[in-house]
Amino acid sequence: MSAMAWIGSDHVRHDGTEKVRGEPIYGADRTAEAMTYAVPVSATVGRGRITALDTTAAQRVPGVLAVLTHENLDRLHPADFAYGVGSASASYQPMQDAVVAYRGQPIALVVAETLEAAAEAAGLVTAGYEVEPFAVTLDDPAAESVDQAQAVPTFPVLEIGEGDRLLDQAPVVVDATYGTPAQHHNGLELLSTVAEWKDGSLLIHEGTQAAGRVRHALANQLGIPMEMVRAVAPYLGGGFGQRTGQTFNTVLAALAARRIGRPVKLIVPRADVFHMVHFRPASRHRIRLGARDDGTITSLVHDAHAQTSRHDLMPFWGPEVSSRMYGIPNFRGTTTLVRLDTQTPGYMRAPMEMVTMFAVESALDELAERLHVDPVELRRRHDTATDPLTGRPFSSRRLKQCLDRGAERFGWSRRDPAAGSMRADDGSLVGWGMAAGCYPGIASAAGSRIRLHENGTADVAVSGHEMGQGIRTVIALVAAESLGLPPDRIRITIGDTRVAPQPETGGSWGTATAVPAVRDAANDIRAQLHQIAAARGESVATVDVTECRLADGRLVGPDNSGPLMTGLLMAAGRSSVEATGQYYAPGQQPSEAPTLAPARKSAVMADVGSAFVGPAFPGFVTWSYIAHFVEVRVGARVRRPRVTRMLSVIDCGRVISRRTATSQALGGLVWGISTALSEESIVDPRYGGFLNSNLGDYKMPVNADIPTLDVDFIDEPDPSFSAFGIKGLGEVVHVGAAAAITNATYHATGVRVRDLPVHIEDLMTETSR
Repeated sequence: MSAMAWIGSDHVRHDGTEKVRGEPIYGADRTAEAMTYAVPVSATVGRGRITALDTTAAQRVPGVLAVLTHENLDRLHPADFAYGVGSASASYQPMQDAVVAYRGQPIALVVAETLEAAAEAAGLVTAGYEVEPFAVTLDDPAAESVDQAQAVPTFPVLEIGEGDRLLDQAPVVVDATYGTPAQHHNGLELLSTVAEWKDGSLLIHEGTQAAGRVRHALANQLGIPMEMVRAVAPYLGGGFGQRTGQTFNTVLAALAARRIGRPVKLIVPRADVFHMVHFRPASRHRIRLGARDDGTITSLVHDAHAQTSRHDLMPFWGPEVSSRMYGIPNFRGTTTLVRLDTQTPGYMRAPMEMVTMFAVESALDELAERLHVDPVELRRRHDTATDPLTGRPFSSRRLKQCLDRGAERFGWSRRDPAAGSMRADDGSLVGWGMAAGCYPGIASAAGSRIRLHENGTADVAVSGHEMGQGIRTVIALVAAESLGLPPDRIRITIGDTRVAPQPETGGSWGTATAVPAVRDAANDIRAQLHQIAAARGESVATVDVTECRLADGRLVGPDNSGPLMTGLLMAAGRSSVEATGQYYAPGQQPSEAPTLAPARKSAVMADVGSAFVGPAFPGFVTWSYIAHFVEVRVGARVRRPRVTRMLSVIDCGRVISRRTATSQALGGLVWGISTALSEESIVDPRYGGFLNSNLGDYKMPVNADIPTLDVDFIDEPDPSFSAFGIKGLGEVVHVGAAAAITNATYHATGVRVRDLPVHIEDLMTETSR
């Protein structure tokens, strides 16, 4: 097979065949000699103190090895939360005292020889409580409101121009409040950890997006050297931001394994997943748009309220997103955090961007109707080449192209703008809606190591985690094109802190971070081959590995001049060549990430914490963009909304893998439908906790709910942000999708729903909610 341009191709997934065969090992698939099993016990009150804890019956169950509680569990050093960018998902650590911070927190852990014994014993643990008042809704009088700008100065009030004054003078004003519920990640793979101790060292197998953070957190909390901890996450069955730091199950499994001196497997039951790890917080957004009669928006004021926990302040930066999407010259944005008695919320696919742009894009739709301006045209008019917040130019911004291509392909010109004016043959109401979205361009530091063998295969170890998004595939394509090998000759190791630094993979920076480090190492490999050839007196041009091809398992020159690779390496007395590579984001230096190895080519970088930057870089600002077009049909009598057609056009820079990019986009649109029409985590103010903590009551779409989905890519490179020209993709697809659906629902029914998700009863009225 001749070397070819693999980047941008529709080549099959690198690990697709293995996944179909069931070969990949996930965290809980790890087996170890003398394995034991752990099951947590959860608090059943909204807030208070444990006054009694009876484990007698549990300890009598045959096979039970230990019942751990706050009375006998080892004490931990403080967890590093750091406003959501530390190594732990929360500062609060359960089972360290008798305090119950919220319903559902772990209060005991049973360890047994079998999972069945552990589960039986966990059900026999009983607790008595002194109950205290608690709050679980944004409007609860017992909730505590905190001005984010004062409490977290790194997130100040954002002001551009004269937002309030221009708003007061505007002849046309939209003033509306939009709400989004709490939501929970529900990946197919449950939270799971296998913890093993040997000679004082700890080995963790876990489904995580941040093996390096897990390693840091455990070392800090357990008080042991980081070199004594290894974290491995070979595959992850869905992350979506849920596993961007160390979670309770990790440290509890590690403590249990150390206590009994045997490996411990802890798989968190689905109901406990709703309480043991972070989630998307409930939020509320008052959006005020001021415009002139000619349709020019003069001012935007965004006042956001977002849920946090009593023990942590999880920042919310929605106004930073709303201030930068369009060329609106006057803006003011504030954020109020509302302390509630839940676990600390955190990141969930497009965490701040999705809810923010639902509010902004809904308000723009309302303004377009008031102004009698087409919604697409209103957005086109307010395109901008410079970032309103910093004044810097965008590295690239092809939002207009997304809007224009989407409108043409969808047939937007055939839309009757009057609400309730379009009907299907069966009498159902038809609505066409659209919205746009954005997500910041972010990149992190990364390291890699490549070993190229004489038989024309290569081993690549690099920073990154495979959670279904296809990062192994893009790494394989870049390595293949860089080395002149077919992708199936590349073996990839990621998610292992022993072979490469493993900072978090999230925020749509995985590809933009990993592949430059791979290219850096590949360039070093090529340079070494040139040096070997030069030492033999050969022409450098004849050893350009990108011009070689495989013949009988060996790499030979384009003119069949012989076993070039084998000859070069044999001449040097070597069976392989090896190189390391490193990558820093634009403007980022090693001194800004002190845990990186200072000598660029001497070794792979040490473990990295959170060394990401963006969207503002020296000289430019980077965002990805998307335009959604949606058709919704609503029953004429029972007004159940259904999405029947959806088209989205994406500006994510250059597409590395057409296949995985399309898969990411389709998945994001499915989630957009779920967010708009079904998904919410329900709380009961009488009891606390989340009530619908199972896949029967937590409503997500099934196949019958998903129509024909169509995605398209502008696919033009952004060379300022990345030498590959790529920008982020995975998260931007979710942004704006819910607004497009609710805008289409309004167009069908004339009822404006401003709180997600849309319920049938919301549309059985003549007024807006």
